[in-house]
Amino acid sequence: MRNQRKKIWIDRFQTYLSVRIAAYCVLYQAAVWMLVGIERSIFSALEAIVGPGVAGGCFLFLASAVVLLGFLFVYDAVRFAHRIVGPLYRFRKTLKAITAADDLELVHLRQGDFLLEMRDDFNEMIRALEQRGAVTLKTADAARDAKQPVSA
Repeated sequence: MRNQRKKIWIDRFQTYLSVRIAAYCVLYQAAVWMLVGIERSIFSALEAIVGPGVAGGCFLFLASAVVLLGFLFVYDAVRFAHRIVGPLYRFRKTLKAITAADDLELVHLRQGDFLLEMRDDFNEMIRALEQRGAVTLKTADAARDAKQPVSA
């Protein structure tokens, strides 16, 4: 018998992500429809002044603006996802160091990253493992020496 989770909303990151995706959808639709309205008014004004045959330039403007807006949303989504992927990468590196029996440093995350509570729990686990003699934490001097280049 499988133990299935009944609760699917378990972390506030899901709230941040859901709100951001909803905002993307709403903003994208609003922007596209505003651009369509602008394109139609510009097209009809140009058609009245210049005559028929101006549709190609207006359509190119509309298509370019929609594609550019889509790229901006994707760029923002990748930057937003980096706030969770970065900490996951750091946790994975620390787990590999534990497995390889390397000296460890406590996990440090950037300001604005997600999973700060997990970082605290993870560091507490590392300290408990150090007290049991299972891992060795780097001292401040050893960590500083590891970051400095070796001079000949």
